[in-house]
Amino acid sequence: MAKICSRCSELLPDDAVFCPFDGTALEKQGDKYLGKTIAARYRLVRKLGSGGMSMVYLARHELIARLSALKIMRPELSRVPEHRERFLREARAVNRINHENIVEITDVGESDGVAYLVMEYVEGESLLAQIQNGPMRWERAVRIAMQVASALARTHQMGIIHRDLKPENILLIPQKPGAMDVLNPIPERVKLIDFGIAKMTGEANLTMNEQLFGTPGYIAPEYVSGLAIDGRADIYSLGVVLYEMVTGELPFEGKGQSDLLLKPLTTAPIHPSQRVSGLPTELEDLLMRCLRRDPNDRPHDAFALHDALVSLIKHETEKGSIAPPPPETMDEPPVGTALPPIPRRGREPTETVVDLGSSPELAVARETANEALVFHRRGSAEGGTRDVGKMVTNEMSSRWNDALAELEKLVAAAEAHGAPHAGTARKASDHAIVASEMIPRIERATKVVAKLQDKVDALEGVGRSFRADFGNAIDTLVHDRSRERAHLDQMKARRAALESVLETTIIGGSDEMSQEDPRPFEVEALLAEEARAESVVRDLGFQIETLQKQLDDKNEAHELALVQATGTLEGSLSAFRHLTNEIARTIDDGIEMLKALGL
Repeated sequence: MAKICSRCSELLPDDAVFCPFDGTALEKQGDKYLGKTIAARYRLVRKLGSGGMSMVYLARHELIARLSALKIMRPELSRVPEHRERFLREARAVNRINHENIVEITDVGESDGVAYLVMEYVEGESLLAQIQNGPMRWERAVRIAMQVASALARTHQMGIIHRDLKPENILLIPQKPGAMDVLNPIPERVKLIDFGIAKMTGEANLTMNEQLFGTPGYIAPEYVSGLAIDGRADIYSLGVVLYEMVTGELPFEGKGQSDLLLKPLTTAPIHPSQRVSGLPTELEDLLMRCLRRDPNDRPHDAFALHDALVSLIKHETEKGSIAPPPPETMDEPPVGTALPPIPRRGREPTETVVDLGSSPELAVARETANEALVFHRRGSAEGGTRDVGKMVTNEMSSRWNDALAELEKLVAAAEAHGAPHAGTARKASDHAIVASEMIPRIERATKVVAKLQDKVDALEGVGRSFRADFGNAIDTLVHDRSRERAHLDQMKARRAALESVLETTIIGGSDEMSQEDPRPFEVEALLAEEARAESVVRDLGFQIETLQKQLDDKNEAHELALVQATGTLEGSLSAFRHLTNEIARTIDDGIEMLKALGL
């Protein structure tokens, strides 16, 4: 069994005791992936979490020391086409979105039979960990839900339904004070993760058998019933999450998966005011709307929900009923708001159910570290703001030059002994000459790889930029359409009420109408306004479709260029690793043959 350095993640032989690069005591490890390099550049340095379908590791880029979270599909599942396709689908889903509240996927591929995703590494903790501490302040919960709603709005407009929204899949990232705003005074940023079972419009189902994707307790009732779903299923799930944030409990009492799945179909949710006091009536009403059994009774889209949450915060702020809590107490529930103690679930991360008739697939329970991994290879402490690629190049050159100097010292000692060791000294000297010629090649190869990595990074930056530009433009149009639809619904409801009154008046046979009675021309005016609003909705829809088509075309061309650049980088990195392995073997062989002489 190999050993690994906990500081620099070098994988070393079992008989080694200390890391030769930083002197750290080595540890035995049984994880076959820990210390492994994926795609010739991502060294896996620590396990972050695991689930039924995959494992997540903290990875360090071999050349530039950048940290990422790398998700690996379990080998036994990668041989099943449906599972493999679902795993890689996550990358395609997230790459369509590009939103500040969604964890970014920077790379995807397969290496040595391993399917992997590379994601941005963010420090924080899951929303579940916060809920396990007890109910949150309702205003903090609302601000968290606002960010999730914003992420869902972008997700839905891109034709994607998350289908597994729950506290485990929401990360809370500490923010610097300068990043706060009026609507987000609590210094944290939400990151939505795990699109592994997301449904994308226009893509075929992966299997023909009946499957249910999601987590009991958070799955929308229409989905449990076998009906088609849209973004309002995610709105239901967000309603459950917000309910859980402010009460510490799920809206339905149930034991076991089946109970949690069926209760929303047969019973009404427990009003949050029965579990915690001090909630604004407007918030309770909004929660109960999100949890309605009929999706038509919920907010019609995530933009509408986001606007309702913003309106709630503004309204309560104007009343003076809320104020940002001190940082040291923001995680504590306000004194006096909780009702007498209720049984706490204190639950562990919940499994994502896939195909209830067979073995369930677990969602990845991400346990991101509280502390960043510190890269302490020799020479890194003095790197400061220097170019990381140059720093690594200097370190490697110093390392090989030190090893070569040791070999040359042993050669000189062997030559000093004269004839008995002359033959071995010549052979070892040949090794030293070969190694000395290889060191400049390694330096040149490092520069080539650094340039290729810069090209890949630049392409990724271009992709993020145009996705953000298009996404923001589409966001604005979809938000406008959402408001226009809400206005249209109000006009239709108003007209229906007027027509009802007019019909009653006519049927009653009254020849005269009172001052308060509606006039026929009011109905005509409402019909005209409805026609105008419907025209605006259609026009906005056309603009959205046009922009989305342009984004899809640009994405396709960009992804092709990125695949080509990444392929070239991986090839160069493989050649680079072969070169470093060759110089290590050359120097080691020379040293071993001289040490065999007892030098």
